[in-house]
Amino acid sequence: MLNENKSRADEINSAFSKITAPDGMKDRILHAMEEKEMKRKNIKRSKYIAAIAACVGVIGITTAFAASPVGQEAISSIMAYFQNEQSTQMTSLEELAKFNEEIGASVTKDGITLTLDNVAADDNFVHVFYTITSDTPFYEGDDQYSNEVWDKLLWIECGINGSVAGYDSNNNNGDSYFADEYTYKAMRKYNISTETIPDNFKVELFGEINGSFVNDPPGNSLFDLIWSDRLGEITDEQKANAWYVCADVDKSAAEVETTSRDIGVTLDSGIILDKAVFSPFGNQIIVRTEASGDLDEDSTDYLLRKVDDFALFDENGTCLDILNTGASMGADGSSLNSFEFLKADADTKKLTIVPTHYEEPESDNRVTLTTVKLADITYPFTVESEHGKTVITDVRIYDGCVEVDYYIDGYVKYGPYLELLNDAGENAEPGGKFGCILNTEVHYDTNSYTDVYSYDAHDKNGNRIPMGESESAEAIKQNFTTLEITTVNGYVLEEDKAITVDLK
Repeated sequence: MLNENKSRADEINSAFSKITAPDGMKDRILHAMEEKEMKRKNIKRSKYIAAIAACVGVIGITTAFAASPVGQEAISSIMAYFQNEQSTQMTSLEELAKFNEEIGASVTKDGITLTLDNVAADDNFVHVFYTITSDTPFYEGDDQYSNEVWDKLLWIECGINGSVAGYDSNNNNGDSYFADEYTYKAMRKYNISTETIPDNFKVELFGEINGSFVNDPPGNSLFDLIWSDRLGEITDEQKANAWYVCADVDKSAAEVETTSRDIGVTLDSGIILDKAVFSPFGNQIIVRTEASGDLDEDSTDYLLRKVDDFALFDENGTCLDILNTGASMGADGSSLNSFEFLKADADTKKLTIVPTHYEEPESDNRVTLTTVKLADITYPFTVESEHGKTVITDVRIYDGCVEVDYYIDGYVKYGPYLELLNDAGENAEPGGKFGCILNTEVHYDTNSYTDVYSYDAHDKNGNRIPMGESESAEAIKQNFTTLEITTVNGYVLEEDKAITVDLK
């Protein structure tokens, strides 16, 4: 796929090969890590350099596992997941390397093995890495995405501390890929910031093949119990009949670098900002609303759109990026959500909350469209908006894929929206608008983003349509000539109502 630059696997493998380099290089990396620990500043480094530093750090930096063989195996396993170019980074690789446990618990039934590889946890997130292997191929040729393939895989649900992971929380995420026709690898990132999880807790994986649990009593099948969050009612017999593995996990090591601060601020809109949690795996602000009676669907949708009507700034006036990770609300208007934000850490001294609201502009000013020919772009390319700017730093084109790098400076609500167009202003995504998927990768080490447009066309039966010549890198270059950036206007910062909270 990556036929012009080195693939992700090549880059990381290259980084790993440098671990045995002369001591002078190791000393420089260790010195840089020590400076980071002393200054606690946000050092902008590529994730590949972070991988080097994390692995070299095992030699002489005290981490959750120090230099023990178990620690080295855990780091090796975590990094191995990301060596595949199909993987997506969802958390700092350096922090994952420092705070994770090698598990290796597995169960085999009917020629299929489920292995709980690693768990990495702090007070914000629990990352669960697992592998499914089969004695027979999941697929043949290049067709990894047919319905028949997914019917062969296990359906996996996860339990954390006796409850279904992600059951009552937003901002959960996941990533997976076929390492080969016999091996499926997955990572799940569960948000636990709204829960009280002790330092020592249990992680459970429950696996079933579609339809294999239908003989259980109605309403009490394994997955009925899981989906209704009744893990305590699952019997030993049901666990034995399923693919079930579990492990005890300790997240106390990450507590040293975790700061939780109560906020207790209620905005005029009724939004209550309870607390902020700064941890190795991310920063989140916890927001809730009280019940306001039975609501119709329109009222609930309206209130739900308001639960993130605020901007965040640190003591230096830097606007913190709030990630658009979705939210949920009950039919009575009650809600509890966590919103992840960038550009801050446990040493942030103050948090200023600025309420926002939307005032619909004149019809001809609802959005700002910036259109630029790729051939005319000089990077970095800056797009100004009402309260901030979007800076495009690179565009890359591969077979079946387009990647656009950018970062945000200031307040840019829900955006930017990027469109890939041809000279006629038509959609130029690989596979067309309905044959392409968009995934936004967050780079925690540089506070930046990559929008990845990947070919993903299927026929009416759900079978993947093989990529043709029109999706080659050369064909995409011929067709994709114009980048359009859309920013939404009308969001007002209510600076006169700003509230500043001391975090120290």
